[in-house]
Amino acid sequence: MDPKENLVLLAAALLWMVISAETSQATHLPGCQDKCGDVSIPYPFGTSEGCYFNEHFRITCDTKITPPLPYLWSSKVEVLSISLDGHLRILTFVGADCYNKSGARESRTKSIAILPAFPFSNTRNKFFGIGCDTIALISGVDLHGQTYSTGCLSLCNDTASVTNGSCNGIGCCQIPIPGNLLRYSATVTSFKNHTDIWESNPCGFSFLAEEESFSFTIANLTSIKNTTRLPSSIDWAIGNQTCEEAKKDLTGYVCKANSGCYDSSNAPGYLCNCSSGYIGNPYLPDGCQDVDECKDSNLNRCLKKCQNTNGNYTCACPKGYHGDGRKDGEGCSADQLLVVKIFVGVGTSVIVLVAVSGLMYFGMMGKHPWTNVESNYEETEYQLGKEIDAFGHGKSGESSAGYQVLGSVLLPSGGR
Repeated sequence: MDPKENLVLLAAALLWMVISAETSQATHLPGCQDKCGDVSIPYPFGTSEGCYFNEHFRITCDTKITPPLPYLWSSKVEVLSISLDGHLRILTFVGADCYNKSGARESRTKSIAILPAFPFSNTRNKFFGIGCDTIALISGVDLHGQTYSTGCLSLCNDTASVTNGSCNGIGCCQIPIPGNLLRYSATVTSFKNHTDIWESNPCGFSFLAEEESFSFTIANLTSIKNTTRLPSSIDWAIGNQTCEEAKKDLTGYVCKANSGCYDSSNAPGYLCNCSSGYIGNPYLPDGCQDVDECKDSNLNRCLKKCQNTNGNYTCACPKGYHGDGRKDGEGCSADQLLVVKIFVGVGTSVIVLVAVSGLMYFGMMGKHPWTNVESNYEETEYQLGKEIDAFGHGKSGESSAGYQVLGSVLLPSGGR
């Protein structure tokens, strides 16, 4: 490749990088780490002092592992993802209770989770029990210090009665969890130590997990023994105030320009979101940027012309048309003057077309009247200035200058 072409390509690549850097949406504070391993860390969360809103939003990034892993606070609760809509996904442990063929217990583990601030989501999580001789129990404490205990039974005589995808108490049971649950301990036991079902199901299991992340299958009766952790979801929010209370506290209100707040559904506190027509991180200064709806036809309802505005867009009609320009509105209709112009233009075109067609037709079908013996004699006589017979000879005794000149062309030599 020519060196000049290399320079052009390099310059284009550098320009693209600059433009991309300027137009990309920031999710973290300047100078702060935006990722830990494969997990994005958006503000109000952060990995170092000055990069998170308060201690509840601190993420510990373990860089001794490859790739690095993020953990909540200084705990060993591994973070899978953080979303700005108030959800944070973590991994929680699976409790198990296993027996040998004679019914003696071989191992037993509990599933315990303790969160210092944010509660488990009561809309995304369920408590599960797995097994054919299983009593799954859970006890916990909520944000207000209230305790609760509940559980479910999972029974079956053989795996033939178990249905994939069904968690109705035959091989699998599930129950909802209460709101504001901050910590829990899940255990599992049995009625007969799995002696009646040992070959196909030697263990019982209990755990709290995201309902969408776990789909029960018959294989879970044995294979889940090799699973130690499953995804669950917690709900995070800002402070303990409601949205309305927070808006009155101008010094502590964290929602920035072009954004608003709404109450958390499962905990005290509020969340921020960008106003309609904006996108980005509402917790950062200038974090909510205008969406150019005109660049994507799926984001606007314009028929022809689209004009982007701050947080919105407007539709318009081309010159010569009127209306609101919207697909779901008046649309665009041609002005009366434009209709007249179009009519006149079309009419003129038709007339010209007919005239040209006629000329072409007669030019192809007829001959010149002077050389056509079947032409009108009187017309030919008028054009020559003298009567002629059918053979092109003038009548005797008459002459004219016009005939004499033409005669030398039409008559053979000595033909008078």
